[in-house]
Amino acid sequence: MLIRALLITTALILIGPAIAQENAPSPSEKAAPAEVTDPAQFASIASVSNMFEIESSKLAQEKASSDEVKAFAEQMIADHTKAGEDMTRAATEEGVAPATELDQQHQEIMDNLSSLSGEEFDTAYIQAQVQAHDEAVALFDGYSSNGQDGALKQFAAATLPTLEEHQAHAHELAGH
Repeated sequence: MLIRALLITTALILIGPAIAQENAPSPSEKAAPAEVTDPAQFASIASVSNMFEIESSKLAQEKASSDEVKAFAEQMIADHTKAGEDMTRAATEEGVAPATELDQQHQEIMDNLSSLSGEEFDTAYIQAQVQAHDEAVALFDGYSSNGQDGALKQFAAATLPTLEEHQAHAHELAGH
């Protein structure tokens, strides 16, 4: 019975995000990130996303079973560490402060990832990367087009192509 319960729970953890994603509105239908135009709000949302990318990828370097997933995680850490530094400079220039810790939603994903290992971890991590990069691309695309002119808007425009590459790679790893 315990094994069956664990299998069902694991299946729900792995399938749940996929079902949620299928039923979720497309990025253009979502109101939140794509419509952010305020520098302080952009810096807060973008910095939480960036921290999540780094922290979840550090976890992937420890827990992933696939060399391909570990290589992806290594790239995420390098690129998002640089992006975080660039964003901090841009935010400082505009007089706003990036977030310094994960929000509840991202912390819950981290807690879930921490409880997994092997192939289960790989699948959940890549699914989290797909979702995170879909949201980040929408946020950065919207802000680079409609955000307040300044260093953060320039940062968003300069960073968007890299996020789009990450998004495509995450989707490729996820098989879609």
